[in-house]
Amino acid sequence: MIEKRGKKMLPEKVAYWFFRINGCLTIENFVIHPEKREEGSSQITDADLLAVRFPYRAEFGLSGEPMKDHPIFQSYGKIDLIIAEIKSGLCRLNGPWIKCDRRSMQRVLYAMGVFPKEEIDTVADSLYKSAYYSNAQTQVRLFALGRQKNNNLPDAVVQLTWEEVLNFLHDRFRTYQKKKAHHPQWDSVGQELFKRATRLRESEKFVKEIIELMRIVT
Repeated sequence: MIEKRGKKMLPEKVAYWFFRINGCLTIENFVIHPEKREEGSSQITDADLLAVRFPYRAEFGLSGEPMKDHPIFQSYGKIDLIIAEIKSGLCRLNGPWIKCDRRSMQRVLYAMGVFPKEEIDTVADSLYKSAYYSNAQTQVRLFALGRQKNNNLPDAVVQLTWEEVLNFLHDRFRTYQKKKAHHPQWDSVGQELFKRATRLRESEKFVKEIIELMRIVT
C-alpha cells in the first residue's frame, strides 16, 4: 500500500508488481504455522512471497510479438516455483530457508502441493544444500531482493537489486504504456508505479523517486 502521510511504498508491494508483470501467480506473506500443539501457537516463519510461473507464458501471444519478460524467468520449459525474501538492505535469506533443523522447507513444499509426499524430503534437502532443485517438469528457486547483492549467499540464489527491479518496471510500463493504460483494478502501488514510470522519461529519475518512497538508504 501507499500511505497518505509521506506516501510510503512498501518494498514487498514493489516486489509483488515485479513478479506479477513477469507472469507469476503470487501469494504474499505466506505464514507457516506449526502442526503440533507442543510446538506452540505462534508462526514458525513466513515467506515474503511465493510464486509460480508456467513455461509457456506469453502475454500478447496472439499478436505474434509477446512481451519479453526479465531474463531471470527463462524456465527452459519447466514450471518455475519461487520462494522470495524481500529486504530493504542487503539481499539475504531468513534462517528457516537455509537451516534444516525446523523443516520449514518441507512445510512450505507440503503447503504448495506440487510434489508428492515421497519426494518432499529430496526436494527440501536440495534446496537446503544448494538453494535450487530441478526435475524434468519443475524447478524450485530461492530469490533475494534487496539494496545490494550478498556475496555470502549460495550461487544458485537469484539476487536482484532494487535498481534492477525498478529499471525493468520503468521499461515495461513505458514500452507498453498504451496497452496497459487502462487498469482500474490495479492496487494503489501498481497505479503509482505506472503513473511515475510513464511520466518520467529517464529511468534514473524513476528509480530515485521510488527508492525514496520505499525509504531505502542508498
